[in-house]
Amino acid sequence: CEEACAGTGAMTAEAAAAAWEGTPADTEEVVNSPRVSVPVEYNARDLMLYALGIGSTDPRFVYEHDPLFAAFPTYPICLTFKGDSHDALPFPSPAMRSFPFPIFKGFKVGLDAEKMIEKVAELPPRGASLRLVGGVVGVHQKGSGALVESAYDLCDDAGKVYYKIISGSFQVGAHGFKDAGVTHSRNIPPPAGPPTHEVEVPTSRHAANLFRLSGDYNPLHVDPRVAEVGGFDTPILHGLCTLGNTTRAVLDAVAGGDQRRYRSVRMRFKSTVLPGQTLVVRMWQTTPTEVIFETLVKESGQTCISNGKMELTPQASL
Repeated sequence: CEEACAGTGAMTAEAAAAAWEGTPADTEEVVNSPRVSVPVEYNARDLMLYALGIGSTDPRFVYEHDPLFAAFPTYPICLTFKGDSHDALPFPSPAMRSFPFPIFKGFKVGLDAEKMIEKVAELPPRGASLRLVGGVVGVHQKGSGALVESAYDLCDDAGKVYYKIISGSFQVGAHGFKDAGVTHSRNIPPPAGPPTHEVEVPTSRHAANLFRLSGDYNPLHVDPRVAEVGGFDTPILHGLCTLGNTTRAVLDAVAGGDQRRYRSVRMRFKSTVLPGQTLVVRMWQTTPTEVIFETLVKESGQTCISNGKMELTPQASL
């Protein structure tokens, strides 16, 4: 997690303090706090906009009249930012601010670390008003800081769960706290031998401008002045955009892009990507329903996504 990049949600100490001022740093209190329920909603246009933002041109995700039109399966992660708004948002957004989040002594900057997105039921393709229910479930010392993990259920008012999401963030420099709660972080090294599939995925120079419209309006990704303050020479691509592009490449390669076979994906952010760079996604299909993967930046050779694993439902025999 020390290698986690400032993808989505990178935040300075000053911004974090302003966003979550007064949140207790007692780890046991945080992980044992009651879960928070936040209203979220989306429509078919939101689903298409997200698919375009991760580089998809597949009519199953970008054309509302396609007979198989559906949400691309990683879309729900955007609802943790978007909430129920259909307009541009401040950063952190009201949905983000609704969930208590500890800030520990020594905190310098917050970085995206890991994500896990599990589909339990198909999202209604024409849109829905749902609830995101969750909170912090674990705080653990990792290297030079703290890994803070939150868990969310995306459900309707009747309690039907559509998705389960684990979101891990890394607080650089955090110290002086006790480990508490559970951790869902796993090391998943790529298997020995050549990959089963290797795919190049170009990104647009304007990818961040489009992707932010799905709910993550962090100016780090579009404003050179904010990027410079964050220690970057130029705005960087959203980590969640890289996540979406990578998931799309894996699903296309091993399941013909059929989102109905998607069960879950997990990955760790390791380094930054710049808009316009090309992703190289390397995949090892270890079983008919499990794929291990990693993503590299072609121009630099650096690994930007590690510890990747996608789980699929079995392919229909008829």
